[in-house]
Amino acid sequence: MDIVFNLATTMKEVETRFPFARSLLHSKFHVGGCASCGYESNETIEQVAAKHSKDAQAMVTTLNDGVEDMKKSEITIDEFALLKERNAKILIVDVREEWEYEVAHLPQSFLLTEKNFEQTVANSKNVECVIVVCHHGLRSMNATLYLRENGVGNARSLKGGIDAYSAKLDNSVPRY
Repeated sequence: MDIVFNLATTMKEVETRFPFARSLLHSKFHVGGCASCGYESNETIEQVAAKHSKDAQAMVTTLNDGVEDMKKSEITIDEFALLKERNAKILIVDVREEWEYEVAHLPQSFLLTEKNFEQTVANSKNVECVIVVCHHGLRSMNATLYLRENGVGNARSLKGGIDAYSAKLDNSVPRY
């Protein structure tokens, strides 16, 4: 595992290199998600931990593990194409706004909603891979990490999103 963060890393560096850090720290340590547990961008991990009476080394470990999980959670367009080519059993989940889905979506995809979330989790157990899609790959990564935390270990975010899919794999899908 690559060590990305250490006790002296500033929160600005953390959030720049790992966009999902704030939500991870809030869910695991109740740090960074509200006014009572906030932090300044110039504070180090060690300072934030001390300020909130948390285990600084545990925070560093959690952040580094989170980066590793994020790396494992992406699927490239080429990897996705190989899955499709061999007719792998996949579930394609779109996490964009409804209007975006109406503009362009991947064949056989569906829009993830609160109403179909539990069914999606259940259906994920019957497929090789759950591909999570958004416009460019940021929202889908956030959703992928959330799905993985909720038992969908085979969830992967499509790197570059539907925009990269259209540009590299299927230009019949409109770009916007």
